[in-house]
Amino acid sequence: MRVSDRSRHLPRGWRIVLGAGAAVLLAVAGIAALLLSWRSSEDATPPVPVSHVDTATRACLLTSTDTDPTGTWAAMQEMARASDTNVVVQRYRLPVSVNADAYVNTLVQLRCSTIVTSGIAARSAVAARLAAGHVPGVRFVVVDDRPVVGAVQLSPAAVSPKSLAREVRG
Repeated sequence: MRVSDRSRHLPRGWRIVLGAGAAVLLAVAGIAALLLSWRSSEDATPPVPVSHVDTATRACLLTSTDTDPTGTWAAMQEMARASDTNVVVQRYRLPVSVNADAYVNTLVQLRCSTIVTSGIAARSAVAARLAAGHVPGVRFVVVDDRPVVGAVQLSPAAVSPKSLAREVRG
């Protein structure tokens, strides 16, 4: 008699018992797997992000020219290196033939939390944007001897990593 023939000759009660036992074992294994996965997801720590760009404070420098006579860009880079929190600094040059207000709005959409300006055209662009209304969640710092309504004024002589860090953190 072959093995497969023997299973046909088991009493019906034993086949039910074996089937029920297999079903119970599968149910116990499924519940155990569910509990183990649930527990491990509670204890798991989130992965370390590859980049902090989206979670960092973003300080953007908007300049009118390629030259930086105030040393603002160098001070911002040093501020970011010395920061104990994540600070990302980015530099943008205001193109000559562009709608300055729209360009500043682009920096806002790029989630610059602080927009620092250097140069006459950049200062004017921020002044025009602020004249159109307050921008929630964004600080404006104008590196110039003349203030702009709605922006923090920082004298070119006072530009340093420390003074910029104070303004970026608000």
